[in-house]
Amino acid sequence: MTLFWTRTWDALASAIFPTPCVCCEALIVAHDPPLCPACWQLLPPMGESVCRCGAPLPGSSGEECGRCRRGRSPLSRGASLGLYGGPLRDCVVALKYHGRHRTAERLAVRMIEDERCRALFENADFAIPVPLHPGRLRARGFNQADLLATALARNVRIARADALTRVRDTPSQTNLPAGERRRNVRNAFKATQSRALSGAIVVLVDDVMTTGATLRECASTLLANGVREVRSITVARAE
Repeated sequence: MTLFWTRTWDALASAIFPTPCVCCEALIVAHDPPLCPACWQLLPPMGESVCRCGAPLPGSSGEECGRCRRGRSPLSRGASLGLYGGPLRDCVVALKYHGRHRTAERLAVRMIEDERCRALFENADFAIPVPLHPGRLRARGFNQADLLATALARNVRIARADALTRVRDTPSQTNLPAGERRRNVRNAFKATQSRALSGAIVVLVDDVMTTGATLRECASTLLANGVREVRSITVARAE
């Protein structure tokens, strides 16, 4: 089915079978789920003061966060669509836990429309999703980072690569402090396509960045296996 007919069918289906906005529950009849037009306007923005790695900076405190100033981040650049809250949090929850998989495509489009996010793909060779452990993937049935990476790669017309595998089924990072998060993911990933990625510029994709421990561990693994530069993009930033 061509893109034209896909969009035509989706628009018709959304008018005939409207779905509720994941934030305010208003029925969506326009073809732009999972949020209604009003809630799309309420996404918490990142603000003007942001480090090159994507971390929000307090006020005008400088051009780099403390980690980047100390040279402790393997990520050369990073960006997020917005802060983890409000309608953006509802989108992530709908994608991750409520089976609203088409949310990934809509979020990818919004990310590409954002100047900071779009700039990450300039001269990039691959979009790489942060992997789930195989056991967790079987239990969940999908990887939300994979859905996002696939949609982003398709929209910016670069290759998507399964370049990492998770070799340890680490506990959830959700309730761990920063130090425990770093230890939790240490040596948790393995590169699987070292030869193909040698000298490449890659963009790591995930749904939410909190302390960044997972993304930095993935980046370190890729750099140790011949990747030239690692950038990161997430839907939301919780730090």
